[in-house]
Amino acid sequence: MRNKYFITTIIAFLAIVNTAFTQNLNTYSPYSRFGIGIIPLQGFGINTSLGGVSQGIRNPYEINFLNPASYSAQDSMSFLFDFGVQTNTTSFKGYDQYLNEQSATNSAGGIHHIAIGFPITKKWGVSAGITPYSNVGFRQIRFETSDSILSTIGRVKYENLGTGGITNAYIGTGVSPFHNFSIGANMIYYFGSLDYNTNIIMPNTAADYSSGYVKSSFAINDISFSVGAQYKIDLDKHLKNSVVLGITADCPSNINYKRIYSATVVGSSISDTLTPHSTTSHSFKKPLGINSGIAFYHSDNLIIAFDYYVQDWSETEPFNTEQPLGKAQTFKGGIQYTPNPTDLKSYFKKVNYRIGGYYNKSSIMVNSKQIDNYGITFGLGLPLKGKTRLNLSFEIGQRGTNDNYLIKETYGVMNLSISFYDYPWFFKRKYN
Repeated sequence: MRNKYFITTIIAFLAIVNTAFTQNLNTYSPYSRFGIGIIPLQGFGINTSLGGVSQGIRNPYEINFLNPASYSAQDSMSFLFDFGVQTNTTSFKGYDQYLNEQSATNSAGGIHHIAIGFPITKKWGVSAGITPYSNVGFRQIRFETSDSILSTIGRVKYENLGTGGITNAYIGTGVSPFHNFSIGANMIYYFGSLDYNTNIIMPNTAADYSSGYVKSSFAINDISFSVGAQYKIDLDKHLKNSVVLGITADCPSNINYKRIYSATVVGSSISDTLTPHSTTSHSFKKPLGINSGIAFYHSDNLIIAFDYYVQDWSETEPFNTEQPLGKAQTFKGGIQYTPNPTDLKSYFKKVNYRIGGYYNKSSIMVNSKQIDNYGITFGLGLPLKGKTRLNLSFEIGQRGTNDNYLIKETYGVMNLSISFYDYPWFFKRKYN
């Protein structure tokens, strides 16, 4: 009965979170106007504090949806529930339209993820969840410089706004068909809306002219798949040292979307909304992505992991700007150290201490220059009751450059999540 009520609560919570995700603004970056927006560091608590590594991570107490083969590591009578929130702050340095140096700071945040995991049988697990895939959030302003327009109409303001993002909801399974080898697959449902506004705002003195507000939305709804594998190599007969090799393929697919237009005209004596174009159906090519990695384990004390991810977007037709996309590559690494996971006296010896870093050459191209970002991550896995953990991670990074009058961003991200572990989950209690 307890399990039934808990599952009902989780389903209701998923519905609430689904609504909340459609309203969240999880980034603020001028570079998010290109491609499908900013693709942030993926994963949950353990991943984000270890530089984003995932392919060699096998943990029976944490969900690693970035390699579905890892689901087979979950205990046979356990249940996992993971919920996280995120906040971020970004500082910008760049130039305005007059080439004067400018700086600004913006913050955003909201719900980051919710996920569950449970076993079907020993060595066969299932997970489902919802988490951001990409985010759009920017505001760019310039003013009219033509002498003739300035003298007749005034200082017209041109404004470009972007909000929204793509969310992925996944369900997947992983199984270990034979000793030390696991395979898995995720079915991923991409949904969300990328909303772009182009506004022409007349000055208050131009009573004979109307301001125009044009909105173009890309409503995305489609399904894709990923498949993964992990292989564990024991390095000694006492099973204290081991290496896990992992690989995941994000399958290529054509992601369908609808383009929806609307326009509003506002003047001193008029206000009207119209549809300048009918809704049209399109698709964009999501290319094959390959994520490979290795992780070294020493007992329950030490994890050292490295990943490499590559995804070539150069043949994907840009659907928001005329700027082409490029080949994305990411190098990641992380270390987790736990002094003594079973210590009965010292709480701090049971804490997971984590540090990592990454370098990402993104798919975003601006004026033929590929935009990169890099950062360091660190965090803690704080033990609560039983195997439940509170995960805290921090990320400090930089994106872009001031070369050629581009924008350089310095950002900080904080993730807070709880990985709730219940055991025994499928055990029927008996009472005398």
